[in-house]
Amino acid sequence: MEMKAIVLGADNNYRDKLETTIKSICAHNRQLKFYIFNDDLPTEWFLLMGKRLEPLSSEIVNVKITSHNLGEYHLPNPSLTYAAFFRYFIPKFVTEDKVLYLDSDIIVRSSIDELFSYNLGDNPLAAVPDPLDSSTFNSGMMLINVELWRKESVTDVLLDLTNQFHQEVYGDQGVLNCLFKERWLPLHQKWNFMVGMDTVARNYQIDSWYSESIDLEKDVAIVHYTGEKPWDNINLNRFRQDWWFYYGLEWSDIVMKKGNFKIGFDSLVSSPPVLYSAIFTNTCNIESIEYLIKRLPQVHFSILAYTDFAPNIIDLQKYLNVRIYPAFNQMNFIKVLEEIDFYLDINHEGEIANIIDEVHRIGKPIFAFDNTCHNMEKASFICQQSHPEDMVSKIESLIDKKELD
Repeated sequence: MEMKAIVLGADNNYRDKLETTIKSICAHNRQLKFYIFNDDLPTEWFLLMGKRLEPLSSEIVNVKITSHNLGEYHLPNPSLTYAAFFRYFIPKFVTEDKVLYLDSDIIVRSSIDELFSYNLGDNPLAAVPDPLDSSTFNSGMMLINVELWRKESVTDVLLDLTNQFHQEVYGDQGVLNCLFKERWLPLHQKWNFMVGMDTVARNYQIDSWYSESIDLEKDVAIVHYTGEKPWDNINLNRFRQDWWFYYGLEWSDIVMKKGNFKIGFDSLVSSPPVLYSAIFTNTCNIESIEYLIKRLPQVHFSILAYTDFAPNIIDLQKYLNVRIYPAFNQMNFIKVLEEIDFYLDINHEGEIANIIDEVHRIGKPIFAFDNTCHNMEKASFICQQSHPEDMVSKIESLIDKKELD
């Protein structure tokens, strides 16, 4: 079987992200030829990667591009580097006639055989439309007609266009869309699922994104971490733990196909949560929160607010069973409610997001303190504020029941 050619571009500061992308591809695919466009990745890394890829009937090619002035081009986003322009050079170095280009803030969750089966015809590329402007494509994933790019001297044309317009367009993506306007094939969103839209949809009030994208989740083949990155300390977009799963996956498990994709990240850690809970709050005054977190390491606590958090809440992240969501979006709301086993109504001041009714509607128990309870009729258990150990005992009984199930 012919090798599937894949191009990635990165600098040495992004090496761990690059390798995570490669791991995710290899976890679901074999017979791959990776072209890594770079100007500073060390030779030793390529030697190690070559050895890791051998059992997968795959190989890696070190494409050094050092004679360039790409660093002089304007970049629209501080998270981008001039390595984004390396993709221009694909027809100069790739020998195959078809190649898959991927950014290095991507994971692949399934086979890419279907993607490579697409007939590009006379089109220069196939890509997924940008969610904010369907007449343009996102350049983070492109199936490229390399043969046509060679014939049309695309490298030289792209560099000329970038010299002219780099101050006016959105980086390489803007230039590529200028050149290939109305000459590209649209692909299904599953091939480039841009999770940054979770936050963008909130900012632009595109409510339809949340319901429509939920239906797409199970079929997503390629996750693209546009916007906030999953390796950031705080990140509000979906598939965060999926990235960390591939980051933590051992190469030996990839070779032996032993990765537990169903359980994912929790399969890699020694003490995954037994129960999940949440607190929605508009104040940093949350009754006995640190006491509960410390006494209940088997419980994962999600804390959500419409605004940024005060330092005392941010510092709770020192406990490994806490995740905070400042300025949460609708998808965070949906996902947290999907996973909770019980709700903690323990924030002082007012209720937010109609959360008591929402939790009651889905039939989950609500535990409160007597000085924080926002709805006594819907509370499943009300604990005296002076005896937080009783709250711990109540939750421990849930843990015991869950472990027996």
